[in-house]
Amino acid sequence: MIAVLFTGCVVEEVHRRPPDRVTVIETAPPPPPPSVTYVEAAPAPQETVVIQVAPPPPRQEVIIMRPSPRHVWIAGYWGWRGGRHVWLGGHWELPPRGRSAWIQPHWDHRGGNYVFVAGFWR
Repeated sequence: MIAVLFTGCVVEEVHRRPPDRVTVIETAPPPPPPSVTYVEAAPAPQETVVIQVAPPPPRQEVIIMRPSPRHVWIAGYWGWRGGRHVWLGGHWELPPRGRSAWIQPHWDHRGGNYVFVAGFWR
C-alpha cells in the first residue's frame, strides 16, 4: 500500500506598520574629480664645482644587460666629493620622456681650472 502525503506551504502575510517618524538626510552630490595638471619640474640647481685638479681618465665599465628596450645607458663619470675625484658608476635609466637623449656630464678645462658640467636629459 502506498501512502501519499501531501504537504502544503502556508504563507503568512506579515503586515508591518510604517514607522512613526521618517528621517530624511539630504546629502550634497559628490564634488567633481580634481583636474590634474602635469608640470615638468625644473632640475634642482647644481652647485658649480671649479677645481684645479684634472679628473683621471674615464674607467672601463662593464655594461650589464639592458632591463628593457626603453632603458638608456648612463655612463659613469668622475665626480667631486669630499675634496677628491670619485668615480660614479654607470647604470641603466628610463628617460623622462619618450625619445629623450642623455647628455653626459663632463669636465670643462677653462683657463687653468676644471669646471664640472652636470649631465641632463634633452
